[in-house]
Amino acid sequence: MRVNRETAKQLIASQISMKTVTSKTNLKHVHVAMLMKRGKILSVASNVVGSRKRGAGFDDRTIHAERAVIKKVGDVSKLYGATLIVIRVTKVNYEVGNSEPCHSCRCHLEKCIKSYGLKCIYYST
Repeated sequence: MRVNRETAKQLIASQISMKTVTSKTNLKHVHVAMLMKRGKILSVASNVVGSRKRGAGFDDRTIHAERAVIKKVGDVSKLYGATLIVIRVTKVNYEVGNSEPCHSCRCHLEKCIKSYGLKCIYYST
C-alpha cells in the first residue's frame, strides 16, 4: 500500500528525529523502516552500507531498511499483526521519495506476511 508525501512527513515528524536517522549513514537517500504494532514502534532502522559483521556479505553492499528493521527486532514472532512502514528521505532537505521495495526485499516481505503474520506494508511514493 502506498503512503502519500504529506502523510509520510507527518508520520516521520511525529515518531522519529530525521537528523538522528540520516546521520547514521553516508548514503544520499535514506530509507527509513518502522515496524509498528498497536500504535507503538517496535523498531526503527535505515539502510546502511554493510560489512560482513553487519550481515551484508560484502563491504560495498547496502543492507536495505526493510531487512534491517526485521533483523533489529530479533524475534520474528513479534511480526504477527505488525505493520511495516518504509519511507525514502533525502539527506539534504528531507524530501520524501519513492520507497517501493526491490525484488529481493519484496520476496522477503511476502515470506514475512505468509509465514510470520506481518499484517501490511506501507511505503512512500
